[in-house]
Amino acid sequence: MMNFFEKWLSGCLLVVLFLTGCTEKKSDEKVNADSLTAQTDPRRAKVQAICSSCHLFVEPDLLDKTSWAKNVLPAMGTRLGIFAHNGIHYTSDSGKANTEGIFPTRPVLPPEEWQKILDYFETYAPVSLAPQARTQTYTVGLPLFEARIVGGNVSPPIISMVKTNPGGGYFFYDAGSGNLVQMTKEGNKKAGGVLPNPISCITPYRDGFLVSKIGSMYPSDEWLGGISFMERSGNLLIEKETIRNKVERPVNLQTGDLDGDGIDDIVVCGFGNNKGEFYWLKKEGARWKKYSIRKVPGALSTRLTDFDRDGDLDIVTLFAQGLEKLVLFTNNGKGVFTEKNLLEFPPVQGSSSFELNDFNKDGIQDVLYTSGDNADYSVIFKNYHGVYIFLGKADGSFAQKYFYPMNGAYKAMARDFDGDGDLDIAAISFFADYVNQPFEGFLFFEQTKALQFSVRSHSATHSGRWLTMDVGDLDGDHDPDIVLGNFSYGPTSSPDSVNIKWQRGPVTMMLENTSK
Repeated sequence: MMNFFEKWLSGCLLVVLFLTGCTEKKSDEKVNADSLTAQTDPRRAKVQAICSSCHLFVEPDLLDKTSWAKNVLPAMGTRLGIFAHNGIHYTSDSGKANTEGIFPTRPVLPPEEWQKILDYFETYAPVSLAPQARTQTYTVGLPLFEARIVGGNVSPPIISMVKTNPGGGYFFYDAGSGNLVQMTKEGNKKAGGVLPNPISCITPYRDGFLVSKIGSMYPSDEWLGGISFMERSGNLLIEKETIRNKVERPVNLQTGDLDGDGIDDIVVCGFGNNKGEFYWLKKEGARWKKYSIRKVPGALSTRLTDFDRDGDLDIVTLFAQGLEKLVLFTNNGKGVFTEKNLLEFPPVQGSSSFELNDFNKDGIQDVLYTSGDNADYSVIFKNYHGVYIFLGKADGSFAQKYFYPMNGAYKAMARDFDGDGDLDIAAISFFADYVNQPFEGFLFFEQTKALQFSVRSHSATHSGRWLTMDVGDLDGDHDPDIVLGNFSYGPTSSPDSVNIKWQRGPVTMMLENTSK
């Protein structure tokens, strides 16, 4: 029996076959090429229909010619069963573990139709993307925060997770050494344990906490991930129960009572790679039962909230990995969900994080969103990467009201950092322009007027490459602080001088709020 993803892909392929079987005489007629645009080209209708049968259509000008020709289109071709064209062989994950049903065994497009797609994007893609269109630059200097370097002398630091502790201090995990560490609010080590399987998420649960182990730091269908329950015993952090094992890279966990029985359940973002699954787990006796919500890869981050205000927990989840969208799963009160897309993005967008906030204080949840994942098929700076605010409307729709370009933006978190009654934003980038904008890896947005921000960086934050960030009261003085984790190795290249600085840099950095 086919899973949901295989059925979805088969449906896409059937649409493609139907479309390519149609004759479009107008598309084959000779036209004056000099007068055409990407929108008026007669090839567009068929190209758009084929691409849009599986995901939002990507306009040619969202990537440069080289990225289209060398990486993105070959990857698309393999999903259509095209593994070679005009003597060029396309690489893929076909034949690897857990990829059954992903790659067709024979082409679903004839060579001449595939060539039309290649030619269309070659014609209209720019040689290079336009630079960022910033109407406001950032400045360096952030007296609201005092930087403290803490976490020991790990070299090189490969910090895949930081998480503030409700009682003060924070946790961090170093993927190089396998050490999970709990820090006190004074910045000293309180407890630790060794988990060789990389951790991406930790969250409080009962009298301990849950961890998500992803198996591989990079996209992989070798499903070596797991979910464990841990406790602290003295100065040791100990695994007490394996909840799931050998699963699809669970990158994020949230807990809450989904079915109204008074017991917290676990919502799991099984990101996977070519395959994955979004689901929730319920404790039934001595075992955990899985309830599938959406059987597709790419679930990146999730929030449990009573979105429709009917007294139960709904789920809002950000998906990446091709089908990039923010989805609302409305709960019927018993753990059965109805799906609705809140926001959709093209598959090159690089969705990386979201939060639900109320920026304009109208009682309706708004979306703080970042796009900046830049390690796949198009490793170039993109002028649409950055920090976005989408305001929620009474009818359930959202409208973009703010955008600040930030190369490789990876996470943003909104809090009232300065205590003036409105929301400010802290943001990190993992794919910043470290050569020309070395302070772009951390930016702080102080809201000065309604949805207007003064943007600054801290003079100390350029010393690390920040993959992960969290916000909480680290030092016990009742204002929000920031902790950053330095992942000093990355999938993109930087000058040796920059790489050495990161590898010799801080394990974690605390930005202590000085407003009180």
